[in-house]
Amino acid sequence: MSDSLRTRLNLLIATTIAFAFGLGLASALDLTPFSIAADGDTDPGWVIGAPGAAAPTMENGFADVADRVAPAVVTLYVSGERGMPSFSPFPFPPDLEPGPGDEEDPPTRMEAWSGSGFIVSEDGYVVTNNHVVADAERIDLQLHDGRRFNDVELVGRDPQTDVALLRLDADELAVLPIGSSDATEVGEWVLAIGSPGFRSSPGPLHSSVTAGIVSAKGRNIDILGRLRGNPFAIEDFIQTDAVINRGNSGGPLVNAAGEVIGINTAILSTTGSYQGYGFAVPIELAREVVDDLIEFGEVRRALIGVAITDVTAADAEFYGLDRVEGALIQSFSSGDSPARDAGLEVGDVIVAAAGEPISGVSELQRRIRAFEPGETVNLEIVRRSTVQREVASVTLIPAEVDSPPRLAAQAEPTESGDALGLEVRDYDELSRADLRRYEGDEDVEGVIIVGGDPRGAVGRQFGRIPVGATIIDINGAEVRGRTDYDRIVAGLRPGDAVSLRYLRDFDQQSQIRSVLIPER
Repeated sequence: MSDSLRTRLNLLIATTIAFAFGLGLASALDLTPFSIAADGDTDPGWVIGAPGAAAPTMENGFADVADRVAPAVVTLYVSGERGMPSFSPFPFPPDLEPGPGDEEDPPTRMEAWSGSGFIVSEDGYVVTNNHVVADAERIDLQLHDGRRFNDVELVGRDPQTDVALLRLDADELAVLPIGSSDATEVGEWVLAIGSPGFRSSPGPLHSSVTAGIVSAKGRNIDILGRLRGNPFAIEDFIQTDAVINRGNSGGPLVNAAGEVIGINTAILSTTGSYQGYGFAVPIELAREVVDDLIEFGEVRRALIGVAITDVTAADAEFYGLDRVEGALIQSFSSGDSPARDAGLEVGDVIVAAAGEPISGVSELQRRIRAFEPGETVNLEIVRRSTVQREVASVTLIPAEVDSPPRLAAQAEPTESGDALGLEVRDYDELSRADLRRYEGDEDVEGVIIVGGDPRGAVGRQFGRIPVGATIIDINGAEVRGRTDYDRIVAGLRPGDAVSLRYLRDFDQQSQIRSVLIPER
């Protein structure tokens, strides 16, 4: 073969490979715009992503998308009294510096922090997170073009979803088009845009853009419920690996067409900074909240009046479920509870709502959100007491948030050899110091957990030993003290699925969880 022929052949092969790689890259990125039709009333001014939106190319990365989106993203400077560290501890610009706080009134103090938000209508509505503005006495705002506005209006906020709405009085505002989080698929490209920063930085890093993919949908990480004291919180997060840090809260998560699909809200981290796990409130949920705040000044949400958790593999074994799906009822709301009035019981597993299967907590919350207060929904359940299926009709009421639980100190676990891997005591065996330590109530019947083996049945399932919790029921049998506990546990065998009902260590609320006795 001649050198010239060899050269032409090599060039042809290289060109073919490059073309194939380009096609594969474009296909893998799925860079086609969403086709979203405007559904329902758009009076609040939502700009809905149109079918004719131009698809981005990779010739200049995500520059076109960032250029279109950034003008609608804002930085929020917030000040108020707080009894906790601020979310984004940056100094204010000199002309936005808040006044001095009252240092003679501990434990709260005047603090300044920052966050992000985005404009969703030409008449100045700005969406952000509730936790960014929850303690605000003053909210100042800076646009992407440098314009600054003091004391912007807080229209309303919703702790249950961590969504808040502001209103800005300004002209010539850029507006972020709304996409569909429901239509978004795992693996799609997304951008997180906001104003992060750190203690060492001179201020928020305005309009920072990071890229990643949708890692998962429908995540319930219990950050609004467990950590922020809201037992009826709605968590249905989009998970992403796009970098999110302090100060990003309230900023948009957008798709490759430049449409917002979520509100950047939280991270899972051992350091307080990004470690690969970011979470955003889906825009469909945020739209429901915003529309209610604009129309009614409050969120009107239907409630069945239960605190629930996802079904585990051990629960599925105990209840005889074909799949690890469903929502386990842990307790009822302290006031009116439609579910309790309809005959549901603590320990029942909700497996379907309105005839549709329920995979877990997030899906049940989505199903209930489709109903209005006063409407009736049929819930299919599996009874803990009989492990039989039944259907109950529940009439929904307006949602109200119960008071937050209080956290208690934890004790170090010890090793134990019983079938559950626990060390327990009767209340009358505890000293007054121990009762204070575990925050126990000596009038409660049951046995209190004082230690255990992390490798045992409970330690494996819970991820810890719930020291201070009180076991009151095992497999539906009442536990009044050590005698009942020892008798029931002695009958357990390796491979058994066991349902425990207990009072939580930190707030004495009733919980039910199943564990599997490990094979020895």
